[in-house]
Amino acid sequence: MSQFVGAAPLSVEVSSFRAPFDATDADLIIHTSDDAKFAVHKIFLTVASPLLRRFLLSGASSPCPPFEGLVLKHNGNQAIIKLEEDAQTTERVLQFCYPFSNPVLSNLNDVQAVLEMMRKFGMKGLMNRVKGSLMQQAFLDDQPLRVFAIAYRYGLEDEARIAAKYTVRQPFFTPYVEELEHIPASVYHRLLQYHRKCSVATCSLTADFSWFPSFASRWVWFQCDDCVHHSLSWPLSDGKIYEVNAWFIEFMERARNVLRERPCSRVIADPFLIAECLEAASGCHTCRPAAFLDLSVFIGEHFVLEIERAIDTVELDIPF
Repeated sequence: MSQFVGAAPLSVEVSSFRAPFDATDADLIIHTSDDAKFAVHKIFLTVASPLLRRFLLSGASSPCPPFEGLVLKHNGNQAIIKLEEDAQTTERVLQFCYPFSNPVLSNLNDVQAVLEMMRKFGMKGLMNRVKGSLMQQAFLDDQPLRVFAIAYRYGLEDEARIAAKYTVRQPFFTPYVEELEHIPASVYHRLLQYHRKCSVATCSLTADFSWFPSFASRWVWFQCDDCVHHSLSWPLSDGKIYEVNAWFIEFMERARNVLRERPCSRVIADPFLIAECLEAASGCHTCRPAAFLDLSVFIGEHFVLEIERAIDTVELDIPF
């Protein structure tokens, strides 16, 4: 972390700077809004940012383009600029500019701050390097709506589409996140529509068994004649119509309820959801020994995959 100096006149002294931003032959000194200093080589910044290159070459009298909050001065052969960004964000962006460093961004606030500074200075190439930090699995699992909004804001289409798929793992209406302030309401509305369409697509699997594998009739809930059967019968892919044990239909109805709110495969593997139907099956001497294995195969090898396929058929209708 860079060391901070007091509110003093701009100086080219670099002895207190942390490597690699302490080079005595640096030709650019950067001062941040919180009075930190970085001694850097222009070449790295001008390669990373064509806009900064034009700015530094144009001189203070005619910046091109004009950057809000950016002040340029000269001290001999050394340029000095004052930024409105803070030291932490500036240091991380500078680390991305230097070819031998790869900073770790541990939270989404840091990712967003770095992306915003890079966008301001036209560092499109470096923004691509930040994608990996944005798409950390922990962020996608815990904060997918924030990841989606950040990705959309900065034009990262592939990342936004991936994050959208993770948003369906959460309830339809999730708590407000401030990143929504930076995307159009129409985009958020279309994301909610996507969630709803995924619900419809996955819920339909619980009422239509034609997608079951060809050997499905061997599962115990189709074979057992000792249990109470549901009042309706279901056709399978073999073209025949089968009676089905009531406890299995109750499982599918409970699965439909959770898929309606969170249309993703992980919800139907919830042990509590499975335990209820197994408890009902345990009352039957025919179903008891086979129900757990048959249901595990059905969920793990078929239902989960079919849910993922159903979600893949839903289009995310958002313009980028």
